[in-house]
Amino acid sequence: MANDPTAPSTSTDSPQPSVEAGLPPEVPKFINLVRAQMRDFPELNRLISGVETSDRMIALCMMQTIDDFNLTPPLIEGYGITNFPSISLLVWGTIIYILMSVGILQVRNHLQYTDGQGIQVSVSDKAPQLMQWANMYQQMYEQKKLQLKKALNLKGALNGSAVPSEYRYISGLWDYYL
Repeated sequence: MANDPTAPSTSTDSPQPSVEAGLPPEVPKFINLVRAQMRDFPELNRLISGVETSDRMIALCMMQTIDDFNLTPPLIEGYGITNFPSISLLVWGTIIYILMSVGILQVRNHLQYTDGQGIQVSVSDKAPQLMQWANMYQQMYEQKKLQLKKALNLKGALNGSAVPSEYRYISGLWDYYL
């Protein structure tokens, strides 16, 4: 029985072939790039053992960045890990999502303790600093993302694959009356 796109619940496809295929080879390479940019290596993490961000979390944040890029107007060609137009933009966006995730964890686990003798201890109090970094990356990312999307749309206009504008109607009317 063939798959019916109008009735996804009748799909005969199994996730097994995807599971057996494993991750695309670009994903582990990309995870290493993000780790290098964030300097998240066991030998550099003095206060925690191991790495702070798991490979799974980096991959999730990468998917969120690709989704954000694809859903930001103009809605041009959809991109994935294998054809994303800018590696640095993908790294920046991934780091933004990682910083926001770690910031949420810090806020959720924040605890201030005073022993009554004047000694104060604070645990998980890095959220403001993380949000400053996330905001800095966010500004750079958004500016570069919009510039790239405009350039890709303009490139598409030259080969006929761009997102159309209402100005095409004016042009069409002009051609009609000439």
